[in-house]
Amino acid sequence: MRSAKSTIHVSGLAVVILLVLLLAITPGAEAQTQPSSETDQVDAATVRSMLKRIAELETEVKDLRAANTDEAAGNSAVTKTVQPQDLSPAPSPDVTVSNPQVLEAQRGMQFRGFGDVNLQGGNSGQSNGFQLGIFNLLMTSRLSENVGFLGELVMDVSSTGMFQIEPERVLLSYRPNDYFHASLGRYHTGIGYYNNAYHHGAAFLQTATGRPLLFAFDDQGGVLPIHKIGLSVTGRIPSGPIGLNYIAEVGYGPSSHMGMGMSSSNPMMTVTDDHNGRAFNLGFIARPLPWHPVQLGFDVYHSDRAPMGMPSFSENIYAGHFLYMAPSFEFLNEAAFIRHSSAMMGTFNTLGFYSQVSRKWHAWRPFVRYNYLNAPEMEPIFTTTGRQSGPAGGLRYDASESVALKLQFDHLDRRAMSAVNIVTMQTSFVF
Repeated sequence: MRSAKSTIHVSGLAVVILLVLLLAITPGAEAQTQPSSETDQVDAATVRSMLKRIAELETEVKDLRAANTDEAAGNSAVTKTVQPQDLSPAPSPDVTVSNPQVLEAQRGMQFRGFGDVNLQGGNSGQSNGFQLGIFNLLMTSRLSENVGFLGELVMDVSSTGMFQIEPERVLLSYRPNDYFHASLGRYHTGIGYYNNAYHHGAAFLQTATGRPLLFAFDDQGGVLPIHKIGLSVTGRIPSGPIGLNYIAEVGYGPSSHMGMGMSSSNPMMTVTDDHNGRAFNLGFIARPLPWHPVQLGFDVYHSDRAPMGMPSFSENIYAGHFLYMAPSFEFLNEAAFIRHSSAMMGTFNTLGFYSQVSRKWHAWRPFVRYNYLNAPEMEPIFTTTGRQSGPAGGLRYDASESVALKLQFDHLDRRAMSAVNIVTMQTSFVF
């Protein structure tokens, strides 16, 4: 490389010297009043020789430049070939799998944190005023080239007003390629989109102040099995422009409400479930237009429920979603049909859905959401759910890359109960 550069430098210098000589010779020839024919022939021959040499030098310079360009491109190609694969996590949640990538670019433990503080007022039955939200500590570690660990430790306030700490996710993950990702431990189920895009403490990441009614956490009266303890396998399916991904999960199912109120129910057992049954979930996600922010998904879930003092129930859930997710515009739609069947007590069907639209202008993002959830009056497991529906809307302002301010109004109509109106101001942050 050094010799090529030196040749180009010398060749350019020679061209400059020849041009100077030409300028010096030409005035001298014009100054002669009676030039001899022999001198004219010599000067003409000299000029032709110089012009020929200049043309040769220009050709040589062009060839050397082309050779340097090819060599640089070859070196770049070699560098890209031997460069190790980047295993750092994506900056945003991966909606194609049920668990996020947990491998870090460097060995050792990595920490991220989430938190929020709320100022709430309304007739929901809770005390009005400032409320401390969820404090979330997310830990990830790369154990080897394809093995990683993820831990999510959450501290929040229980219904009794006491602080409680719980490991919401504890995962050992194996990711040899894009077609097979296995996670073992406690995870968020792959039902739908919202449950895996926004985990505990993700108030900063989600547009609104809280989760849709359909995806309320199972320890807060939610109807979907949000958590599982077991094995989750996800990955891509070779499908060309359809862009298919699969989700297959098996684990302990949730325990039943057992007829108690939401505040005292404990629908997720941290060690085992109601009985020796298992819960299974199988889902598919498609991105039919890879260059377009559209996503479709469908899940089928099955488990057995055994409320205390009641016969066992078969639980089947059919869930689907349609998303349009662009940086400045989002349109989220999800629905779930929950069916509980018992040979002795019959069949009970619960339907829920939500739709959310938001548009971003610079740091401002107004949003609107509609919630709907309807469980039968005599539902033996969802004893406190009933029918709940209503709109919500508000405004989000991104004060910085790490702090968001939100203002939201919720209206909720309830069966055989008075309507609820809540105004919430939230400051959420990530660190």
